Amino acid sequence: MGRIGQFVKEARRRRVLPNVALYIVASWVAIQVADLAIEAGLIRWALRDIFAAAFLGFPIALVAGWYYDITRKGLVRTPPAGADPSVDSSLHVGDYLLFVSLAVVWAVSIVLVHTPPAEEHSIAILPFENPGHDPDNAIFGFGLRVDLQTQLQNLHDLRIIARESSDQIDDDMSLPEIGLKLGAAYIMRGSVERVLNRVRVNVVLIDAKKKEQTWAGSYDRELTASNWFDIRNEISRVITDRLRTELSESEKDRLNVLPTENLDALQAYFRGKQRMAKRTTAALAEAIDHFRSAVEIDPAFALAHVGLADSHYLNMLYSGLDEDAELLKMETAVTRALELNDQLGEAHATMAVLYRMQGRDADAEEAFTRALSLNPNYATARQWYGSTLVSLGRTEEGLAQKRKAQELDPLSAIVNLSLGMTLATLGRFDEALAQYEAVIGIDPAFPGPYERIAELYHTVFGQLDQAVTWQTKGVALEPGEPMGPIFLGFMYLDLLDPDKAEEWFLRSASLAPPGFPVSGAAMEPVYLQRGDDSRALDIARKSFEMFGGHAIQTLAHLRNHDLETGRYAEARDRYGRAFPELLGEDEPVIDGDNFEPAIDLALVLIKTGEQDRADLLLARSLAHLQTTPRLGPSGYGIADVLIYALQGKTEAALAKLRQAIDQGWRESWWFYLEHDANLDSLREEPEFQAMLEEVRADMRKQLAHVRAMEAAGELEPIPDG
Repeated sequence: MGRIGQFVKEARRRRVLPNVALYIVASWVAIQVADLAIEAGLIRWALRDIFAAAFLGFPIALVAGWYYDITRKGLVRTPPAGADPSVDSSLHVGDYLLFVSLAVVWAVSIVLVHTPPAEEHSIAILPFENPGHDPDNAIFGFGLRVDLQTQLQNLHDLRIIARESSDQIDDDMSLPEIGLKLGAAYIMRGSVERVLNRVRVNVVLIDAKKKEQTWAGSYDRELTASNWFDIRNEISRVITDRLRTELSESEKDRLNVLPTENLDALQAYFRGKQRMAKRTTAALAEAIDHFRSAVEIDPAFALAHVGLADSHYLNMLYSGLDEDAELLKMETAVTRALELNDQLGEAHATMAVLYRMQGRDADAEEAFTRALSLNPNYATARQWYGSTLVSLGRTEEGLAQKRKAQELDPLSAIVNLSLGMTLATLGRFDEALAQYEAVIGIDPAFPGPYERIAELYHTVFGQLDQAVTWQTKGVALEPGEPMGPIFLGFMYLDLLDPDKAEEWFLRSASLAPPGFPVSGAAMEPVYLQRGDDSRALDIARKSFEMFGGHAIQTLAHLRNHDLETGRYAEARDRYGRAFPELLGEDEPVIDGDNFEPAIDLALVLIKTGEQDRADLLLARSLAHLQTTPRLGPSGYGIADVLIYALQGKTEAALAKLRQAIDQGWRESWWFYLEHDANLDSLREEPEFQAMLEEVRADMRKQLAHVRAMEAAGELEPIPDG
């Protein structure tokens, strides 16, 4: 018998063909089930995924059929030729039914994992068309959506898909696909047109799954603020009626509130909301101007005051403006909004953020709770509340709030970016990376995800060359923003290229508003890396006066100099001013804000003879490290190495340093390994010297790659700011 004949005989003995036939039948059943599900309104591309899974699974089934048999006793290895033939390797009817049932579950699971169920009382309001194509009139379609969203978000029995997500819908998507992608049972669409002094509104309400129009309305009225809000209220009442929503008396009262009686103020407010959504420095400056115009026209327009407060807050975050000045403007605006109307959930959410910035954590949580009780559908409030909880160390609670924000605004770039940041804080880096990549899919022109991916490559993966590539893309998308170049500069410092770092810091300084101190302060490590200690120390002293305890590495740099010159008391006093809780009479509480200075202070206390206090700070800092990941934007880096070195545990310190380097730690490596006095006891160790040279060699290699990409024009070109 030839080789082919022997192979066929062995395949027959191993029951390969029946097993493969069973796989084909099960796959066919799975595809049919998925096809029926898709006809019922689920996403079309899920069928493509199932076809691909079935195709890729075929060779696996073939190999499994060769080596294994499915018996009544379970999955067993196929016995060798000549083994006891009494072993029952046959499949029975029940086995077939079980296998096919699993295939059906597999198919449905593939579909459902991509398709969150739409709640019955959920609605998405799509962008309204501008029939006249007059760009000046497009603001009214945008404005009607803003008004409807703002009003309906206050209703507890409704789930309102946020405007930012509805904006991401493709024109060629079917109604069931739109409803599925947004998680909305109902869809509203229509048109808004201004003709001279009249406004024409046409809207339809559609059951997304049934593809049925359940209501249509047309309005043609004189364009006044009063008529505008009458139209909005009539549409809102239809929505609550058709979606069978039960309204409380307070909700009914809030539906009838007239935000402003001035049409010009209303238009300025709409333009402010439109610009604020862009989240760029230029757009935020324009948003502030529009909101300011709105409140100048109508000082009693509470929502416009909220918009003004939010714009100042975002402008502080994105533009790097003076924090104290922007917070003062924010406080003035939001306080006035609440004086005018304390039933605005948006205003309470903004006040909560202000409280958090002021360190009033209990007040912040109370304000967030109030905001969400008034406006449970306000995705931004849940996003901000989630960030606050994360900053307080309650990361799982924060993640839950951000998940809820994502449900309300599933295609919002900023909400999804914020969720990714929380995943990174929790040390779930692969999930964070996938989340950031999804944000690029939502809005490729948004610089945030590129910069956050760069952050992961810098602080987690230790791939500085890739970090530079991604950060450059982010800077190119918003060349006028001063913070992006700062991060690029620090990446080049870790690559041991202080000259390139200086170029980026100088660019930041040229873009920064007056009084922006970060760019100048960033030059401290440039001079330190170059060996110009005098200039580095001069900047460090000025930075400490400006930033105090926020400049932790600057504080460590000044401490190192004080220790070298024997000024222990001066170093101790500086830490006492920046972190008084570490030297107070009460037991120190060590958390994410102070564990690094606690470690640095411990060395000072050892020098001043306060060994017991030093031991306490080190022990509590080490305990804190158990609650956070080593790597990432909120990671502890090599803090454990510093602690063990100060405790005289050389072997443990070197082992932890080896672990950190192998895992990808590279952020600020040169400062710690070459300058940090906490590691002085390790520097003469041959193992330490070998690891130091290993990291230096890695950085030289990565810098060479970056320079090759620069020479080849592979890095994103940066437009003039």
